[in-house]
Amino acid sequence: MLADMQRPSVWLDLGLAIALLPVSVMLIAWLGMHVMFSGDDFKSPGIRTAQAGRRGAWSCGCAAVVAGGGLIGLRLWIAGSVHLLVLGAAAVLFAGVAAQNG
Repeated sequence: MLADMQRPSVWLDLGLAIALLPVSVMLIAWLGMHVMFSGDDFKSPGIRTAQAGRRGAWSCGCAAVVAGGGLIGLRLWIAGSVHLLVLGAAAVLFAGVAAQNG
């Protein structure tokens, strides 16, 4: 009985995952805009795009560890795993952009 009182409800977990998901999506969109528009004046991608991609991958990776790990540490398994998945996939995407242009 005491173990049930210490574990958060599934509805709280799902609600928190849904409430925090737009914050993660806005971070990914903001970093994505930096990567897309980081080329030089002649619109040729290169070193600056690779640097922006590495910066985006690093930021998303750190956010995934902090947000996902913190939520899992609070025993909010669904919200933590959703944020690890979303931000981790964005980190891999940005790392791919950096590898392709650098």
